[in-house]
Amino acid sequence: MFKKENQIWIYLLGTLILFGIVIFLGRDFFIPLIYGRRSISFDQDFSLSPSFTIKEGTDYLARLNTNLGTITIDLYESAAPNNVNNFVYLSQAGYYSRTKFHRLIPDFLIQGGDRNTLNDDLTDDGKGRAGYFIQDEVNWDALDLSQARRNELSGLGYKSKAGLESKPLERYSVAMANNGPDTNSSQFFIVISAIDDSRLNALNGQFTVIGKVVSGGDILETISKVPVANIDTNSPTPTQDIIVESVEIY
Repeated sequence: MFKKENQIWIYLLGTLILFGIVIFLGRDFFIPLIYGRRSISFDQDFSLSPSFTIKEGTDYLARLNTNLGTITIDLYESAAPNNVNNFVYLSQAGYYSRTKFHRLIPDFLIQGGDRNTLNDDLTDDGKGRAGYFIQDEVNWDALDLSQARRNELSGLGYKSKAGLESKPLERYSVAMANNGPDTNSSQFFIVISAIDDSRLNALNGQFTVIGKVVSGGDILETISKVPVANIDTNSPTPTQDIIVESVEIY
C-alpha cells in the first residue's frame, strides 16, 4: 500500500514539473515566436551576422514598448535592407528587451540598443554591441550631398553606396549608431530635434537611416524632457531609467 501511495505522489510531482515546463516555454518561447517577438530566455550567440530573412516587398513596422509609452517606427527596407534586416533580427531575438536608452542629448537625440545597460555598471554603457558589424548603407546621391560634405566624409573613410533610396536624417529619424565606417551593430538613435535643426547637416551621409517614427511623438517629447547628467559631455545620461521593455516587429 505504501509503495502505491509513493507512486501516486511521484506521478503528481512529475505532472506538476511537466506543467511548469509547459507554462515556462509557452510564455517565453512559443507565444513570443507566434507573435514574432521571441525573448532571450536562453543564452544566445550573437557573434555572427544574421542571414537575410526580411521579405522583399513587405513593409515592416517596429513597435518599441518602453516604460514611458509605445513608439512605432516605419522601417525603410529599400533604403537600408541589410541594416533593417539586422534590426529585425535583433528585435525578434529579444536582444533589445529591457535595455535602456543610455544617451540623451536634450532636444537632439536619444540612443539605445546596448545590452551593457542591463548590468549595474554605468561605466560600460554605450560600449556594447553584437559580435559583428553591418556595413553602412548610405547613398550620397540620393541625399544630394554637397561636394564639400562628400570630401569630408571620404576623408573620414566613409563611402557612398549607389542604388539605395537613402533617407536624410530629420526629426524622428531612426538611424544606426556607429564608431566609424562600416561599424553598425546593435545600437541606434532616434532624432528628437526640431525640424530645422542645423546640427543634422553635420551627421547626414555618415549614419544609416533605417526608419522613422510614425506614432509616439508625444512619448519622445516626454523622453526629451528627462533630466540628464554629464550635460557638458558628448554622452549626457538620463537620470531616469528609459527602458525598452520589448520590440515587436509587424
